Amino acid sequence: MDIYNSISLVIITYLNLAYGDLCDPNKGPEGTYDCVHIPKYDDYQWAVCLSSQTLRKHTFGFLNCKRSAYCWLPCTKSVYPKSVIGHVMQECKCDPIENERRKRSLHGNIQEMKVTVPNECYIPAFTNNCEWYSNCLEAHSSCEQTDFHYAVSYGKAICSIFLETFDSFSEDGKYWITSSQKCISDKLKSILMPNDTSDCKNVRELAYIAHTKCYLNHSKPQFCNLQHTDQMKIYWSIKQVYQNSFSEHFDDAMAEFRSCLHNDVYGEQTEYIFYVKKDIDTSPKAIEKDFASSLANQFAFSSHGLDWDVDLQMSNRMRTKREIDFYSEKKYQPVGIFVSQQRVKLVERSSRALVKHRLRKTDESEYDETFLASFDESITNALKDNTLEVVGNAMSKRKWLGFIRKSGAIFRVCFGRSFFPWLCIISVLKLTLFSKVLPDTPEEINPTFTLYTKNNIDNGISLLFSDLSTLAHFNPSKSTFIIIHGYRSNGDSDWVKHMTSSLLDKTDANVIVVDWKNGADYLARYNQAVANTEVVGKILALMVGTLEKHRGATETYIHVIGHSLGAHIAGFAGKSHKLTRYQRITGLDPAGPFFNKEKAKGRLSASDAHLVDVIHTNGGAFGYLNPLGHLDFYPNGGVLQPECDFLSTCSHSRVHLLFTASIISDRIFGAKQCESLRQCTTGKGLDLEEEEDNKMGFYTDVTKKRRVNTMYYLQTNITDLNDVP
Repeated sequence: MDIYNSISLVIITYLNLAYGDLCDPNKGPEGTYDCVHIPKYDDYQWAVCLSSQTLRKHTFGFLNCKRSAYCWLPCTKSVYPKSVIGHVMQECKCDPIENERRKRSLHGNIQEMKVTVPNECYIPAFTNNCEWYSNCLEAHSSCEQTDFHYAVSYGKAICSIFLETFDSFSEDGKYWITSSQKCISDKLKSILMPNDTSDCKNVRELAYIAHTKCYLNHSKPQFCNLQHTDQMKIYWSIKQVYQNSFSEHFDDAMAEFRSCLHNDVYGEQTEYIFYVKKDIDTSPKAIEKDFASSLANQFAFSSHGLDWDVDLQMSNRMRTKREIDFYSEKKYQPVGIFVSQQRVKLVERSSRALVKHRLRKTDESEYDETFLASFDESITNALKDNTLEVVGNAMSKRKWLGFIRKSGAIFRVCFGRSFFPWLCIISVLKLTLFSKVLPDTPEEINPTFTLYTKNNIDNGISLLFSDLSTLAHFNPSKSTFIIIHGYRSNGDSDWVKHMTSSLLDKTDANVIVVDWKNGADYLARYNQAVANTEVVGKILALMVGTLEKHRGATETYIHVIGHSLGAHIAGFAGKSHKLTRYQRITGLDPAGPFFNKEKAKGRLSASDAHLVDVIHTNGGAFGYLNPLGHLDFYPNGGVLQPECDFLSTCSHSRVHLLFTASIISDRIFGAKQCESLRQCTTGKGLDLEEEEDNKMGFYTDVTKKRRVNTMYYLQTNITDLNDVP
């Protein structure tokens, strides 16, 4: 072996003498390449002969040939500009013996020994010049007409997009663009070396690795550390082109980017959350990807210019493990799809290119609320028409039960099923953001409506959307009272029965009991019951609308009586009608927790009916303390009730008894008007011996409605219906 090496070195020396140094310090010629052993490096490597002028021009004076006009640019220095001099990187190494044989076969033809791309392609410190991809990489590899095109369709396209939007980035974002582009070109320069044997498929694979590493890890600052506005622009810009050029790696690559996204990025998009029926033994991620792709195809997202992605982190961001387990038990999977909005500069594949996809930058106006509104409409129409199946492929069909559109702090929730009318609500509860809870579907809550009349006091009649004949027992010429229970209660509770029988004993009316126990009976998840109030309120409004449409109840006097969460359900029902529909809503100690900081649109308020009267019995604890309606009554100060021994549950429930007692007798519960909430909670300064200003309860004087938040104080010791005089 030693003899062979010695002979080889002699041959190399002879050939070098025969053909001369291809990079003469004074003559060059520029652009020739050779396999050389450059001083201070430990092995042979490819090198390109460049002029000192060229080096200075393209590196802003950073590189030059020192005291000569021409010099070698080593491959290692080109591909790894920050590498320590000494070690030759593997992709730059060359075999000097094989190279000398090649040179002999060329018979000294200097043109055959010149590089096939412009000289500056090998210079490491080049600026953000997007032409490098076409002038250098594509000129060398000629892959654009193959199935593995990359240089122009992705590299140049994404580089151009970043440069076009460069000024819209923060200083860190601008530095990220510059450093990531330099990193990518540095990593791909080895492909330009004469010993490289990469085919077009290899080129694209190397490009994928280079882009992903440079975007996520090798740029400064790293993508994960950028502010959310920069992240958002980068994410939406790369998504479509990644999908186009690196389809087999797309899911894994985007998952890496999503793992870095700040929550603010999601918050600035519009997100649709769908309830999707699970198949047995199907992983949640498989459901999410399959359903989202099916939906995108069915509603032609791309043809409308809608850029979208599956929110695979939604469950982790929006639900606790307990809540995830709960939804799993219900046999449906929440699927989040978030879409970009017009303020983000986007790219997408042009629909004009049928054979090979190209990229174009869309107008900002193309991604506006107009399209999102039309998309909402198409979804809700599908719900309304019960076209609930989305076909992913020949082997997969999934049914979706509803969707939620989230934009900023507003949630638009839509549901549909065959025996329920479709419905949408605009959820304004801060709870949805605050406690990370979304409402159950109507199917799960399954509220029932039972009609009682003088003719059927003991056996109520179920009012059904799916069987309009059940509505025949409703008499539109009579007054209607609607009773709604609260948290952890139901329509069969004793207080509901007592109130129903008392109403029918005093009036010849329709009494409808709303039972939503499936949405209210959450022992440790009160926040879920709160979220469900909007859904129940909307369904109640739909039932009233159905009675109007099919039974002519447009002029019917309607009085809604709701306890605790049921009071807010009454409020949401009232808000659901375009015009004020209900003559009266009585709030029986409306729930306080989670509603205390809500504005009028997120709770019971005076605008929900022509008259809203409220009775407060446990304000500041389970109940709402501040005035909510036109007339607000504070029996015994509205916080604790007699003989309740400071038990909030007792005081909160006492209001059932008080209102039912007020139905039985019109001679009780005289009240005095207060000047302030403080006076109403203490009773100080009020002469209770003077003539009453109003009555609390069923027989309240509605003509006393002068303004909102008229407050009254009274004292009462009634603790049993037998105490009613």
